[in-house]
Amino acid sequence: MVASSELPIAGEASEHIAESVSTVCGFEVLAVVEANHIYLICRVYPRLNEIALENLCPFCRGNCNCKPCLRTDKGFKDLRNSKIKITENEKDQHSKYLLHLLLPFLKRFVQEQRKEKETEAGIKGLMLTEIEIQKVACRKNARMCCGNCKTSIVDFHRSCPNCSYDLCLTCCGEIRNGCLLGGEEEVSMQFCDRGKEFLNGDLPSTSSGTKQLLRMKQKDHSKPTSVDDEDLIKPTPVDDEDLGEPTSVDHGDLSKSTSVWKANEIGSIPCPPKEMGGCGSGLLELKCIFNLNWLSELETKAEEIAEKYNLAHVGGTSTQYCSCFDRPIDSANKNVRKAASREDSSNNYLYCPTAEDVQHGALEHFRQHWMKGEPMIVRNVLELTTGLSWEPMVMWRAFREITSEKKPSTHLSVTAMNCLDWCEFEVNSHQFFKGYSEGRSYDNMWPTILKLEVWPPSDFFERLPRHGAEFVSALPFQEYTHPNFGILNLAVKLPKTCLKPDLGPMTYIAYGFPEELGRGDSVTKLHCDMSDVVNVLTHTADVALSDKQLVEIEKLKMKHRAQDRIEIFGQTHTKYKKVEKFQSIVPALADPNSSGEGPETAEGGALWDIFRRQDVPKLEAYLKKHSREFRHIHCNPVEQIFHPIHDQSFYLTIEHKRKLKEEFGIEPWTFVQKLGEAVFIPAGCPHQVRNLKSCIKVALNFVSPENVHECVRLTEEFRLLPQSHRAKEDKLEVMKMTVHAISQVVKHLDRHSG
Repeated sequence: MVASSELPIAGEASEHIAESVSTVCGFEVLAVVEANHIYLICRVYPRLNEIALENLCPFCRGNCNCKPCLRTDKGFKDLRNSKIKITENEKDQHSKYLLHLLLPFLKRFVQEQRKEKETEAGIKGLMLTEIEIQKVACRKNARMCCGNCKTSIVDFHRSCPNCSYDLCLTCCGEIRNGCLLGGEEEVSMQFCDRGKEFLNGDLPSTSSGTKQLLRMKQKDHSKPTSVDDEDLIKPTPVDDEDLGEPTSVDHGDLSKSTSVWKANEIGSIPCPPKEMGGCGSGLLELKCIFNLNWLSELETKAEEIAEKYNLAHVGGTSTQYCSCFDRPIDSANKNVRKAASREDSSNNYLYCPTAEDVQHGALEHFRQHWMKGEPMIVRNVLELTTGLSWEPMVMWRAFREITSEKKPSTHLSVTAMNCLDWCEFEVNSHQFFKGYSEGRSYDNMWPTILKLEVWPPSDFFERLPRHGAEFVSALPFQEYTHPNFGILNLAVKLPKTCLKPDLGPMTYIAYGFPEELGRGDSVTKLHCDMSDVVNVLTHTADVALSDKQLVEIEKLKMKHRAQDRIEIFGQTHTKYKKVEKFQSIVPALADPNSSGEGPETAEGGALWDIFRRQDVPKLEAYLKKHSREFRHIHCNPVEQIFHPIHDQSFYLTIEHKRKLKEEFGIEPWTFVQKLGEAVFIPAGCPHQVRNLKSCIKVALNFVSPENVHECVRLTEEFRLLPQSHRAKEDKLEVMKMTVHAISQVVKHLDRHSG
């Protein structure tokens, strides 16, 4: 039974009694408090002994759904923050592995700083050893970014002594070369709201009066671009004459004009003019954040340790052999799942062990796939947890809070995304969750598809600590994924004084629909996360539709296709071609182990498409070629492209995936995520998701040493985006993580080298 020390305190007891009457496994259980002990009385089976009651009681099992239990952090905060059990030998091996993979990045970084120091010596006419660089005081929990390209500054940079304008070394080099790439001007995207009739498939009439046109700026997020992040600001109406005809954006030449801002002949750089963010007076001075020689000394020490341990041949870095194919690829081999049909390719199958399998030394196997940039699926991860409910109404009831009648809680309404017009609006949270379970539809019976991005707010796992602990306990490969103590997760290497990126966990809640609608689908559009991601499907709900509604949906889909042929393809008279149901089009890619039942199996919740890194250039070329065949805000065809993937404006339908393979010879890994499955997405792999049911997913970003090169590459891509772009700012700071990770590893191995 429950010990008295584990009971709620007196002030909580009465509330717990009021809400702890429940039915568990068919038994009605009542909690009664007496003398600081809870006695469980089973009304149906009073002869059950204490052990049997313990096995049935949700309070004893740790998954009670009453509000006090859901909010309590007693014991669960410790569980979430509990360290992973790792032996000293394992810690040594992980440290060597980290040093082996990260040292090349440190050497390149130090070389860049050494080059700038040599430039400074030339500017001042001094010997390299005579150069003194002022150290700046970086505020705690503050991020220092380049004033031009918004990339984070790790150490060396140039700063104006008058206005404190900061410039990164990359921008310094580009200015001296006369080709400043980072820091494009702000952009605004133009959209036309042509009304509900247009959304329903009617073509706008030329005599229908003045149209309401909208301008929308790309949102500057307070959180980094992460797994499934699609927040958009609400568009602001503007006058018709303010907008010209929409035009595609040509990024053939990303460089800024340097006619105003130029470097001097000797290499010194003046502060930029006021219109570019500076003061226009004085020269930018070279400054540092760390002690002057700290990084070069760290490089030397790291090289000595690498040579001592012969890290060029460290274990765990081979990508040659994999045991996945030791067994025949058939329905009996559940540890692989067919996800593509590429010719002459050995990576059409994805590694998908069970959560129990990965508890027993599967880390090396994980690495073999991870180093090749392959996604993975881990099955049944929720089976190793306490079984806490992820029912949306349970979460809503526990999270709901009204402090007083005069101060209503902000949690009673949520900002939802309407997948039909891709705009946000406020909706009562209870009504949203009711629609999650029961469904919603418009007057014409077209399904209303809504989604919440990152709900509840970022303090969710503080308000509901048990769900936080439940999620962390479900994570496979915690050496990589644990948000606090993952020894191979570079995100945990930042010191406490550093401002850490918000990597989650984050909850995504969305309605779903089993078939592809073609318009208003419950999707996360094609995007590329700034780091690695693990995404767990924690809950699904089926919504039944009547035969009458299904007939009306088919009629509207035909109407939408007719509108597309006229507006997008310029056709006027074309016979309708009936589109087959989803499960009859790609049954082999849905799940080859599900006996051909396709994605509408009871467990299936979300359809994933993940592209290989080497296929990204061809994917981008396809999107640029066919961009106007896609619809985005207010169902308008996409007219402007700043970056075909980072804009998050495209979702490739079945037809587009077919054309992509036909024209460019590439295809994604396609599979259905089932309830309790954790999907691992490597950094640099563009992906998109469509919800086949109402789904709750919880995602966590992490930074693995194997994919630092991709994080660095993505940082450079984000750097080239326009100033107001949603993915612009470097909030991951992967190089800062890398430097601190190497520092910790060097200290550990140096202590144990004796």
